[in-house]
Amino acid sequence: MSKFRAGSQTATRVFFGIAIFFFAAIALQLVNLQIIQGAELEEQGRLVRMQASTIQPRRGEIVDANGTPLATTIETYHIAVNQVNIANAKVSVENEDGEREEIGTGPVYVAEALAPLLDMDEAELGGQLIGNSTYHYLKKDVDTQTWRKIRALRIYGIEWEPSYKRVYPNEAVAAPVIGTIDAEGKGSSGLELTQDELLTGEPGRHVQEYGPYGEVIPGGKTISEPATQGATIHTTLRLDLQHAAEEIINDAVKTYEAEWGTVLVQEISTGKILVMAESGNKPISKTPQASRIVQAPVEPGSVGKILTFATALEEGKITPETPVLTQFKYRTHDGQEFQDSHEHEDYMLTATGVLAESSNTATVRVGEMVTDQQRYETMKAMHLGELIDIGMPGESSGILAKPEDWDGRQKYTTMFGQGYSVTQLQQVGILATIANGGVYQPARLIDGWTRPDGTYETAAPREPERALDPNTAKTVLTMLESTTADEEGTGYSFNVEGYRVAAKTGTAEIFDQGVTIGTATTVAGVVPADKPRIAVSVLLYLPKYGILAAQSAGPTFKSVVTESVRSLNIPASTEEATLYPVRPE
Repeated sequence: MSKFRAGSQTATRVFFGIAIFFFAAIALQLVNLQIIQGAELEEQGRLVRMQASTIQPRRGEIVDANGTPLATTIETYHIAVNQVNIANAKVSVENEDGEREEIGTGPVYVAEALAPLLDMDEAELGGQLIGNSTYHYLKKDVDTQTWRKIRALRIYGIEWEPSYKRVYPNEAVAAPVIGTIDAEGKGSSGLELTQDELLTGEPGRHVQEYGPYGEVIPGGKTISEPATQGATIHTTLRLDLQHAAEEIINDAVKTYEAEWGTVLVQEISTGKILVMAESGNKPISKTPQASRIVQAPVEPGSVGKILTFATALEEGKITPETPVLTQFKYRTHDGQEFQDSHEHEDYMLTATGVLAESSNTATVRVGEMVTDQQRYETMKAMHLGELIDIGMPGESSGILAKPEDWDGRQKYTTMFGQGYSVTQLQQVGILATIANGGVYQPARLIDGWTRPDGTYETAAPREPERALDPNTAKTVLTMLESTTADEEGTGYSFNVEGYRVAAKTGTAEIFDQGVTIGTATTVAGVVPADKPRIAVSVLLYLPKYGILAAQSAGPTFKSVVTESVRSLNIPASTEEATLYPVRPE
């Protein structure tokens, strides 16, 4: 019996020893979990419950020279549903006494209340409310007014998040210049693409603590880091004039049944581009639209004669009154034959008259007075064959071969604007340089930008360059006035009342597989010639009617200039022109 009692006591001691050991281990583990690792484990648990969302920055605006928005961003909301919570969501409305009355519970009543606000089919919406998702989008980019109505319903399980929507207030106006953004909100063409980094800004972060069913825990930890909004891009465009020019060029394309047309207006003293108008613009969407002004080079035609005469003047080979034999056909010493646009008897013109009446044969005679290299250097001084870089993507440098690569005929065709190609941006730069006293002022489309903190930063200045002697530039400008002032000048029909206009017409043949398929008609000019303010270029590509520049581009040029001087408040000419004679005395 004593042996049994002793064994029992031993077993009891072992049992209690084991129990004490386990209780001690549990106590130690509790101390470890609650005291030693407590803070760390609590934070780990919190992290499991924390959900972070990106705060998208507001994309910056693109504005015109007066600050009028060309592209802007409005605040919208994405409406979502927690399908788990919506199953028991109560729907109530406010009665006439301002009290809320419950009308039902569950997806059916939720769909009935939301469908009219979201402009969705009630049955379709109801189907999206059912499921196991804790965050399912119902509709994106809902306007603020609609969001407020949805919020007023106080439906537990209907959630929202702020977002932004890109808006173009002027629809199709300046569409190729403004550009597009893709589905991800990144720039994909135009200024939206080239200025994307400035426009985008930097995203922020919002972190909240959520419960097991996706509900925000009241009083839970919240972290909010605001986004840095995008900068505002200030362009040099004048919206009112841009809109008017687009209407003019669209009407011209329709009237003359051209494939397309463009208008460029540049401020001479600063190089600022005031108008970049293209025909056929569509309202801005996700589909990029090409800017032919910078992407589609064409032969300048007779506008290129300006460079031949400028070179001959610069080299002292001619004066404005130098007599030049003008023939319908002319054969060079190496057998190349050229002819004018219409048959005529042989007669004498001054160099000024040749430019005004745009004789090909007489221009070749003038071109033969200088070397190919000298003419090429004048072309390069005008930055032909180079990118202008105004901030537009896909810009073409045009085509300009070196003189040693010109073939036997190209040596002469380059004298009257064929055998090389220029963009309209390059072309208007020629006229602007001549009107600017021979100083090449690089074109600019972007004036500067306003940073998110409100500070304005001017775009880096583009250094002007001396391209022609001042006397040469002044002489050429005066010679070009005869184009519109002389009755035999190719531009006489598109004079602008009250303003002296220095201009040049250009008709270039368009070839397809060696066959002429039509022309590109151009007029490029300066207004007013006595106190130059703007350089204007008009181009119509493959018109079916008015295949000569004076017939189609001329009237269009007159309309653009008339609208430009009115819109820009350019004073009329006050000084009478003293012109060179067009025929030898």
